[in-house]
Amino acid sequence: MHKIQSLGILAGVAALVLGAGFTAQGHGVETSAEMTYVKAASSKKIKSMNEPGVKAFFEDIVSSKDPKSPITCAMFRLEKSEPLKYTYDYDDTKIILDGEITVSDGKSTFTAHKGDALLLPKGANITFTTASSGLAWACGQRPAS
Repeated sequence: MHKIQSLGILAGVAALVLGAGFTAQGHGVETSAEMTYVKAASSKKIKSMNEPGVKAFFEDIVSSKDPKSPITCAMFRLEKSEPLKYTYDYDDTKIILDGEITVSDGKSTFTAHKGDALLLPKGANITFTTASSGLAWACGQRPAS
Protein backbone atom coordinates (compact mmCIF):
# COMPACT_ATOMS: atom_id res chain seq x y z
CA MET A 1 0.00 0.00 0.00
CA HIS A 2 2.88 2.40 0.76
CA LYS A 3 4.28 1.92 -2.77
CA ILE A 4 0.93 2.89 -4.34
CA GLN A 5 0.61 5.97 -2.10
CA SER A 6 4.24 6.92 -2.83
CA LEU A 7 3.63 6.60 -6.57
CA GLY A 8 0.55 8.85 -6.23
CA ILE A 9 2.56 11.45 -4.32
CA LEU A 10 5.38 11.29 -6.90
CA ALA A 11 2.88 11.68 -9.74
CA GLY A 12 1.40 14.74 -7.99
CA VAL A 13 4.83 16.30 -7.47
CA ALA A 14 5.79 15.56 -11.09
CA ALA A 15 2.60 17.23 -12.31
CA LEU A 16 3.33 20.33 -10.20
CA VAL A 17 6.94 20.47 -11.37
CA LEU A 18 5.80 20.22 -14.98
CA GLY A 19 3.33 23.07 -14.37
CA ALA A 20 0.19 21.00 -14.88
CA GLY A 21 -1.28 21.42 -11.36
CA PHE A 22 -2.67 18.33 -9.63
CA THR A 23 -6.14 18.44 -8.01
CA ALA A 24 -6.45 18.01 -4.24
CA GLN A 25 -8.32 14.72 -4.66
CA GLY A 26 -5.78 13.44 -7.20
CA HIS A 27 -8.53 12.76 -9.76
CA GLY A 28 -7.10 14.80 -12.60
CA VAL A 29 -5.08 17.72 -13.82
CA GLU A 30 -6.28 21.31 -13.60
CA THR A 31 -5.61 23.56 -16.57
CA SER A 32 -5.59 27.31 -16.78
CA ALA A 33 -5.52 29.87 -19.57
CA GLU A 34 -2.42 32.02 -19.59
CA MET A 35 -2.86 35.49 -18.09
CA THR A 36 -1.40 38.70 -19.50
CA TYR A 37 0.59 41.19 -17.44
CA VAL A 38 1.29 44.72 -18.69
CA LYS A 39 3.70 46.64 -16.49
CA ALA A 40 3.05 50.38 -16.10
CA ALA A 41 0.14 50.40 -18.57
CA SER A 42 -1.02 53.87 -17.46
CA SER A 43 2.34 55.44 -18.37
CA LYS A 44 2.58 54.01 -21.91
CA LYS A 45 2.68 56.36 -24.89
CA ILE A 46 -0.84 56.60 -26.32
CA LYS A 47 -1.52 57.17 -30.05
CA SER A 48 -3.47 60.18 -31.25
CA MET A 49 -7.01 59.51 -32.45
CA ASN A 50 -6.21 61.91 -35.34
CA GLU A 51 -9.39 63.94 -35.04
CA PRO A 52 -8.84 67.49 -36.40
CA GLY A 53 -8.70 70.06 -33.57
CA VAL A 54 -9.16 67.35 -30.91
CA LYS A 55 -6.39 66.28 -28.54
CA ALA A 56 -7.66 62.76 -27.87
CA PHE A 57 -5.44 59.70 -27.54
CA PHE A 58 -6.37 56.02 -27.44
CA GLU A 59 -4.25 52.84 -27.33
CA ASP A 60 -5.28 49.19 -26.94
CA ILE A 61 -3.38 47.50 -24.09
CA VAL A 62 -4.87 43.97 -23.75
CA SER A 63 -7.48 41.92 -25.60
CA SER A 64 -9.16 38.56 -25.25
CA LYS A 65 -9.05 36.06 -28.09
CA ASP A 66 -12.69 34.98 -27.77
CA PRO A 67 -14.43 35.83 -31.08
CA LYS A 68 -17.94 35.38 -29.57
CA SER A 69 -17.41 37.70 -26.59
CA PRO A 70 -14.37 39.86 -27.29
CA ILE A 71 -13.11 42.32 -24.71
CA THR A 72 -10.40 44.91 -25.22
CA CYS A 73 -8.99 47.29 -22.64
CA ALA A 74 -7.18 50.47 -23.55
CA MET A 75 -5.81 53.76 -22.25
CA PHE A 76 -7.74 56.93 -23.17
CA ARG A 77 -6.38 60.44 -22.66
CA LEU A 78 -8.07 63.73 -23.45
CA GLU A 79 -6.47 67.17 -23.31
CA LYS A 80 -8.17 70.57 -23.45
CA SER A 81 -9.20 71.09 -27.09
CA GLU A 82 -12.25 70.85 -29.29
CA PRO A 83 -14.80 68.25 -28.06
CA LEU A 84 -14.45 64.62 -29.11
CA LYS A 85 -17.73 63.23 -30.46
CA TYR A 86 -17.99 59.45 -30.58
CA THR A 87 -20.80 56.99 -31.35
CA TYR A 88 -20.36 53.61 -29.67
CA ASP A 89 -21.00 50.47 -31.69
CA TYR A 90 -20.10 48.36 -28.62
CA ASP A 91 -20.62 48.54 -24.84
CA ASP A 92 -17.74 50.35 -23.15
CA THR A 93 -16.65 51.33 -19.66
CA LYS A 94 -14.15 53.88 -18.43
CA ILE A 95 -12.52 54.44 -15.04
CA ILE A 96 -10.88 57.83 -14.60
CA LEU A 97 -7.30 57.37 -13.42
CA ASP A 98 -6.21 61.01 -13.37
CA GLY A 99 -7.63 64.47 -14.02
CA GLU A 100 -11.20 64.94 -15.18
CA ILE A 101 -13.27 64.19 -18.25
CA THR A 102 -16.70 65.68 -18.90
CA VAL A 103 -19.04 63.27 -20.68
CA SER A 104 -22.42 64.12 -22.24
CA ASP A 105 -24.98 61.96 -24.06
CA GLY A 106 -27.22 64.95 -24.89
CA LYS A 107 -29.52 64.21 -21.93
CA SER A 108 -27.08 63.98 -19.02
CA THR A 109 -23.67 65.54 -18.45
CA PHE A 110 -21.16 64.38 -15.83
CA THR A 111 -17.68 65.56 -14.99
CA ALA A 112 -15.91 62.37 -13.99
CA HIS A 113 -12.90 62.60 -11.65
CA LYS A 114 -10.22 60.17 -10.50
CA GLY A 115 -11.89 56.96 -9.30
CA ASP A 116 -15.21 57.54 -11.11
CA ALA A 117 -16.57 54.91 -13.52
CA LEU A 118 -18.74 55.26 -16.62
CA LEU A 119 -20.82 52.80 -18.63
CA LEU A 120 -21.20 53.91 -22.24
CA PRO A 121 -23.72 51.57 -23.91
CA LYS A 122 -23.79 50.50 -27.52
CA GLY A 123 -25.62 53.16 -29.55
CA ALA A 124 -24.67 56.06 -27.24
CA ASN A 125 -23.62 59.33 -28.89
CA ILE A 126 -21.07 60.75 -26.47
CA THR A 127 -19.29 64.10 -26.37
CA PHE A 128 -16.05 64.20 -24.35
CA THR A 129 -14.47 67.44 -23.12
CA THR A 130 -12.08 68.49 -20.37
CA ALA A 131 -11.12 71.76 -18.70
CA SER A 132 -7.51 70.54 -18.43
CA SER A 133 -6.81 66.83 -19.08
CA GLY A 134 -7.93 63.38 -18.08
CA LEU A 135 -6.66 59.81 -18.30
CA ALA A 136 -8.96 56.78 -18.26
CA TRP A 137 -8.78 52.99 -18.46
CA ALA A 138 -11.34 51.93 -21.07
CA CYS A 139 -12.67 48.41 -21.44
CA GLY A 140 -15.14 47.49 -24.15
CA GLN A 141 -16.84 44.51 -25.71
CA ARG A 142 -14.92 44.70 -28.99
CA PRO A 143 -11.98 42.98 -30.67
CA ALA A 144 -8.59 44.69 -30.75
CA SER A 145 -8.26 47.42 -33.34
